[in-house]
Amino acid sequence: MPGRGDHGGRNRTVNLPPVPPELPEPPLPSPAAGPSDAPLPDAPSPGAPLPDAPPSGAPSPDSVSSDSASPGGPAPADSGGARPRVRPPRRRILVVGAGVAGLTVAEELRRRGYDGELTLVGDEPHVPYDRPPLTKRFLAGGLPEERLHLTSSAALAAADIAWTPGRRAVAADAGARTVTLDDGRVLPYTDLVVATGVAPRPLPGTAGVPHVCTVRTLDDARALARRLTPGHRLVVAGAGFLGCEAAWTALSLGCAVTLVGREREVLPVLGARVGAAVGGRLRAAGAEVRTGRRVAAVREAGPGDGLTVTLDDGAAVAAGTLLVAVGSAPDTAWLAGTGPDLSDGVRCDAGGRAAPGIHAAGDVAAWYHPGRGRHRRLEHRMSAAEQGRAVAADLLGAGEHPASVPFFWTDQGPHKLTVYGLPGPGARFEPDTGTVGDDRFAGRYREHGRTTAVLAWNAPREALRLRRELTDESARSGPRAGAAPAGAAPGDSAPAGAR
Repeated sequence: MPGRGDHGGRNRTVNLPPVPPELPEPPLPSPAAGPSDAPLPDAPSPGAPLPDAPPSGAPSPDSVSSDSASPGGPAPADSGGARPRVRPPRRRILVVGAGVAGLTVAEELRRRGYDGELTLVGDEPHVPYDRPPLTKRFLAGGLPEERLHLTSSAALAAADIAWTPGRRAVAADAGARTVTLDDGRVLPYTDLVVATGVAPRPLPGTAGVPHVCTVRTLDDARALARRLTPGHRLVVAGAGFLGCEAAWTALSLGCAVTLVGREREVLPVLGARVGAAVGGRLRAAGAEVRTGRRVAAVREAGPGDGLTVTLDDGAAVAAGTLLVAVGSAPDTAWLAGTGPDLSDGVRCDAGGRAAPGIHAAGDVAAWYHPGRGRHRRLEHRMSAAEQGRAVAADLLGAGEHPASVPFFWTDQGPHKLTVYGLPGPGARFEPDTGTVGDDRFAGRYREHGRTTAVLAWNAPREALRLRRELTDESARSGPRAGAAPAGAAPGDSAPAGAR
């Protein structure tokens, strides 16, 4: 938008008009009840009205001229003449990706008083919305679409955020500092924020086969919901968070469900004991759970007859729909040659900096986590919001780092699982309250003599107690916090679908 950021350097206050409230997902822990990994009390969630910006007399980072410290005007030059006023280049912040992370960056920049140019690009035609309910309440028909919305086009316009929906970034030029969209437009930037998230991994051999779907977007969920009628046969390939959540929802709608997972138990990231408990509950609810198996072939059974899904043990399963939930890959192809390490998403330091002029946040970003001493992508909603706020702060020179203890939850049918920390592949779950398989239990994940994460099954108070213990232990034994170079440590990624 012309004229932004080149008009004398005053911050201004922008208040968003009221918009529909964010989806009422499970109550999040009060910041007073635990450490700093809960949302900050003064940091609104995406879509909330923005509080006042700093007073109009405060300088903004993109509008301070070189003589701004001299209240009487330009300082005299050594030769006795007047020193000419020099303005910095107009600042343009471009955010590519309009999920929770991208929207949070844009809103937080305005909340903190940034008054330069600000553009938000999204690859869907919808306003930014919440994804976690897509496999749960929305898919089940219990949540109106408008309740998913995190903001509105009117709110974005009121905040002077240039909203570009339905467009994908296809290339970036770090030297020229431009991003090219799929309609040929070239957008200049001084600062680029990458928040493009992840894309579902395809199942080999299913390209072009009818009745095969994924559920990443709102349109995906709409299409799947139309299929899930009583008696419909659904096969789910993938027994991670998304696959299991969709299986539970389909069961609640009266569908016949077969869940296929490659590991010995479902939800392998939570370990064999917890995974076995979830798998047992799914079977008791009526699902056919095939663990240690994978889909080997898919073919049309005949016009109007659905699919035949063949597993690697030769078993044939009839399906009206095959839902593919076998993982995801970071959306980074358009960034090739721009400088950041793209080996597993966009590798960043602990402030989200990936390369000169480039930050990243959300599912696509492999941030350095001081508590673990490594880079890791966290495909969780809370992490996306925290990273978005941290990137906005870093762009404005505040240098605030997000929480060191990640948090996510998953609804497995009637059961709510809450996790703090990062369970490692070698961690063993040790119950602290109750017994695994009970309707209510909680415990710790232990690895190399340390607690790396805690989990509570239908036990939110126990989750908070164990969380405090985890935070104290991390503070005593973890590496010193700080921003590591973007390429300083090996990384790994958290499983897709957790919230």
